[in-house]
Amino acid sequence: MKRIFPLPLILALGALAQSTLGVEPPVLLKEAKPGEVLTQTLTVYNVGTRPVRVRVSLGDWTYDPMGKIQFLPTGTLKESASPWATFSPAEFLLEPKQSRPLTYTLTVPKDAVSGTHWGILFLESEDPNPPPGVPLATFRVRMAHVFYVNIGPLTSGGRITGIVPSPPKSPQEPYRFAIQYQNTGNTAQKLSGRFEVRDSMGRKVAEAEVEEVVVLPGQVRILPVILVGPLPAGNYTALAILNYGDPTKDVAADLPFTLRTPLSAPPGPPANEGGKGGTP
Repeated sequence: MKRIFPLPLILALGALAQSTLGVEPPVLLKEAKPGEVLTQTLTVYNVGTRPVRVRVSLGDWTYDPMGKIQFLPTGTLKESASPWATFSPAEFLLEPKQSRPLTYTLTVPKDAVSGTHWGILFLESEDPNPPPGVPLATFRVRMAHVFYVNIGPLTSGGRITGIVPSPPKSPQEPYRFAIQYQNTGNTAQKLSGRFEVRDSMGRKVAEAEVEEVVVLPGQVRILPVILVGPLPAGNYTALAILNYGDPTKDVAADLPFTLRTPLSAPPGPPANEGGKGGTP
């Protein structure tokens, strides 16, 4: 088993009163060969004070370039691993403070193509005895276990297709950038990186955080970057440096831009007024 990707989604259909459903592990990555059978046992737990009825189902998921999750019927995606899965039990009752195992099996087709395949196992719970007069939907919670299956040979690659600037309308606003990245390989990637600003002499004068995300094979992600001051007016170069999991290789792109008015520092906490009067 290789590194585990961050969980891209945990969902809720409402607040389950006095009850919390969980699953461990929430995400899993396995290596497999065509024709291989994989079995995984999860632990489903209820840390709340009321019993819950849990129903299990399968689905597909993907996202748009901004990272908004989209849920789809099983087998919608050509990379879907959900049709390979069977599980037991499909429904069970979980008492307060109780946990129980849930086993699922992935039967990889003999003609499975190389690359990353993925799916999602939904666990939806509801209170079997909701208080009178309260809509049942109020007491539903849906959690997710995401599974990835890597089938070799795997190819890794990526590129930054652009950096789009959004200048501030006032010195108090941040300077916003959008890094456009494309996964050109056939395997899911854990993308990380940094964003720097350099002056006309090549010196780093500012930096901003780049969110760590998962990028599915062939897909595009837009990574928002927020740059705050203080930064004087002048000519600069924005530099995005990203890594998709290869410790020996980064991808980079730059964008010259002009800051026409100084960029202010973000507002600080209110000044301490202590000492000017007694305690109320």
